[in-house]
Amino acid sequence: MIYKVLYAICAVVFRIWHPVFRIKGRENVPREGNMVICPNHCGMADPIWVLLALKLDGFPRIMAKDQLLRTPVLGAFLRKCNVFGVRRGQHDVAAIKESFRALRSGENLFIFPEGTRVKKGKVVRVKTGAVLFALRTDTPLLPVYVETKRYPFSPMRCVIGEPYRLPPEDKKAPHEVLQKYADELMDRVYKLGENA
Repeated sequence: MIYKVLYAICAVVFRIWHPVFRIKGRENVPREGNMVICPNHCGMADPIWVLLALKLDGFPRIMAKDQLLRTPVLGAFLRKCNVFGVRRGQHDVAAIKESFRALRSGENLFIFPEGTRVKKGKVVRVKTGAVLFALRTDTPLLPVYVETKRYPFSPMRCVIGEPYRLPPEDKKAPHEVLQKYADELMDRVYKLGENA
């Protein structure tokens, strides 16, 4: 119920700020089974734009930085929206376990592979969590591109790529292989923005 109410409110409010919202590739969103949703990240509102574009039936499990959930009122609200925290820069066992639990129970997992907001010209090392979770649970990755060039009342764009699975034989792959897959994932994401 809360998902439908918030979806309706955000659809109205965010369209005031960006009246033109172009969505491409919604037909690629799996309607059966679950997925690891993997967008690029450049703004605080990215999760909302992505959820508006995907138009799911409910909240996925959303990984967010732990500091957000430590804020009393905001943290309580985010938990109701299926958000769980991760301590960035650390080997957060609790967040890893929660990610696996969500996927193994059939829930969708929403994670920003870059791990932080990335502005134009900034280079970050892509985190391997998304591909690790997808490999170990045989869950498809869904690449999603969110417009990075934005200003008040500018058109917004979200491009949803085709879901794909990683080779099951690489379930126990070393970190170097996971890093290669993580880099390839973000290449797919940004190419969606270039080719749309």
